[in-house]
Amino acid sequence: MRVTSNMMYSAGMTALQAQQQELLQAQLQSTSGLRMQRPSDDPSGTFRDLLFSADLSGVTSLKRTTDLAAQRLQNGDKSIGVMHDSMMAAYELAMQFSPGTAANDPELLKGAAISALGIYQNILTIANQEMDGVPLFGGSRTVTPFDDGNLAATAVRVQGKGTGSDHTAPEGFVASVSDSFTVPTDQTGAATTYTISPTTTGSYDVYVNGVRQALPVSPISRSGMSDYLDLGNGVTFNMGGTLLNGENLSFSVVRDGAHYKATPTLLAADGATTPSTVDVTTGFSAQVAAGTKMNDLPLSIKMSYLASTGEYAININGIDQSPAKAKAAVAGQPAYVDLGNGVTFTIVNPPKEGDVFFFEVVPTYQGGKQDRPIQVTGGRTLPGNVSGAELIEGGGSVGRGINVLGALAALRGALLRGDANDVGIQLARLDAGRGQTSDYQSLTGVRSTQMDATNSILATDEVSLQSLKTGNSEADAFEVLSRLQKASQSLQMLTGVERQVLNISLLDFIS
Repeated sequence: MRVTSNMMYSAGMTALQAQQQELLQAQLQSTSGLRMQRPSDDPSGTFRDLLFSADLSGVTSLKRTTDLAAQRLQNGDKSIGVMHDSMMAAYELAMQFSPGTAANDPELLKGAAISALGIYQNILTIANQEMDGVPLFGGSRTVTPFDDGNLAATAVRVQGKGTGSDHTAPEGFVASVSDSFTVPTDQTGAATTYTISPTTTGSYDVYVNGVRQALPVSPISRSGMSDYLDLGNGVTFNMGGTLLNGENLSFSVVRDGAHYKATPTLLAADGATTPSTVDVTTGFSAQVAAGTKMNDLPLSIKMSYLASTGEYAININGIDQSPAKAKAAVAGQPAYVDLGNGVTFTIVNPPKEGDVFFFEVVPTYQGGKQDRPIQVTGGRTLPGNVSGAELIEGGGSVGRGINVLGALAALRGALLRGDANDVGIQLARLDAGRGQTSDYQSLTGVRSTQMDATNSILATDEVSLQSLKTGNSEADAFEVLSRLQKASQSLQMLTGVERQVLNISLLDFIS
């Protein structure tokens, strides 16, 4: 086949254009640093880049989340550490002014109340501490966890006849069921129902599933606690008050897994066919009306029963108040003492001479149930900071049921009263509160370590994905330089060949 000059020229131009295209591609890669300029350059590589980008975006987002969560947990850990130190200082303060020490002068005790108030205010500030506008211990809510506009009374404690240590006041009308309980053979329903009615002789008629038992049951006395009824078959009933004629109490025994439990007790007034709305399962208790505003918070209240007059001697933050009598119980309502300013004290069982009751009025928790869980890899979540309900009010898995603010308020009140004995009985409560903060500091420390470890894993994943994405999409600088050099040399050679072809063609034309 004859090869003409025109064919040689056309082939050279095609090769020249291809090398120009290669040179342009290499120049684009060298300036942008990317191996792929458009999807058609490498469809599979483009798809891999999309996958790497999506994974990298997810990991980066999770890492930002865990970064913030780790900071919150670290701040929470440090704050609880300061709170623990403050509780230790409160315990040492109580030790310093407890009975048998050299500093039992009432005036010295009253002066030390300033220190107790300072510790209280410090812990209240820590409990309300924020990070980026969100409270550390607010259970993921932005509302201030503890505010003086949202008050409540702590659980009532009683000191029998004004001596010894204090303990939680007796419960109200509450039934207990032991493992010895057996279902009656004549029972037809899913629950065994008990009904208790007072007799004129001071004993109680008992009905089981509507059947009256043969003999009335008399109450059994217990030192420092309410009387109780032994209903037989492993069922006992705490008498949290006095029933009026015509009233009756009812509860049921139901299965609870492998055991049995009693339902809450209901009270039916004289002639009533439906139970009263009064919660008779609550024992001695104090209430604060909603929206109550108070000065000189926190309040520490001491009530001593005077059997000779039937009155209660009341002391609030070291200041004696006018004695008050309980308002008599009426049908469906327990007796109570009105302390004024929205505070009332419910009496479910007649106290004995010299019995002393203590409770405090402090801000109550108004945050969420728990901090928002933190999303981590694999769809798993890790818990955030503990809530104020756990840390301050003693709830949760490791809480000891101690209201830390209430314990500090009680210490301040005892010091304001200048009573070393009152200070002494606060030691156990303060020590338990210190242990509670220590337990939650340990729990927060574990969570912080878990979050740091997760954050480290995410950081490693982020670097790995970034490396894969870079290796997949970015151009190799050495390879690009080599291609630039090859394309330049090829263009120079092809240009020379084309020049020779054109020269030969021109000579042929002239000749």
